[in-house]
Amino acid sequence: MHEINSQEWYSGVPLPEVLRYAGVREEAACGEELWQSAAEAVSEVGQAAAPKRIFRECRLQMPQEGVCEIDGMVWKSKSLAAHLRGCDRVLLFAATLGSGVDRLIARSSAVRMSRAVMMQAAAAALIEAYCDGVCAAQEEEYRRAGYYCKPRFSPGYGDFPLSCQIDLMTHLNAYKYTGISVSSGGQMVPMKSVSAVIGLTRDRQGGATGSCAGGKCADCPHVGCEFRRV
Repeated sequence: MHEINSQEWYSGVPLPEVLRYAGVREEAACGEELWQSAAEAVSEVGQAAAPKRIFRECRLQMPQEGVCEIDGMVWKSKSLAAHLRGCDRVLLFAATLGSGVDRLIARSSAVRMSRAVMMQAAAAALIEAYCDGVCAAQEEEYRRAGYYCKPRFSPGYGDFPLSCQIDLMTHLNAYKYTGISVSSGGQMVPMKSVSAVIGLTRDRQGGATGSCAGGKCADCPHVGCEFRRV
């Protein structure tokens, strides 16, 4: 588990990313008030956040096409199996900004919806920035051991069922270490939480498609997503 105590970890989150999550397409055309609103939202969400994360290394087997067996968990997903091709181990990963951010967004919704939208956008940008940072540090450790990390692949991507999130989070004992719980439908609480599988391969080229902190839209099959970067 890892916690960030500094109140300044979120200061480097780019405001254009926040505005993108808020649905603003032409950042250059934004007025000063909108930029200021994004900056204030980042600051408030960052101060309300109590980020935590957990990793767990597991053995990976693929007993048949489109099936991944990870520490006894059997997941049927052609897209996940294709993503993990060439890997013999994986990292299970979960991270959250904490329940304080949920409370902040709820209070904002009760006061002004436009403010709540910007808070939601800032929280989305912050959880991605936090995940990128902790995953990049983890990746550096594995590279010293001769492993390369593939990009994060989360339940809900492709045909990787969202319901698999329950097994993943149970295996991580995520509630104990991060406070994240999962509904029967696979939804995480707090809302601004992320789970993922990160493939580990000794094949440098196999890990060259992107670091575990990267990938994102380039590796997501939902090409019609309104938030897509590429």
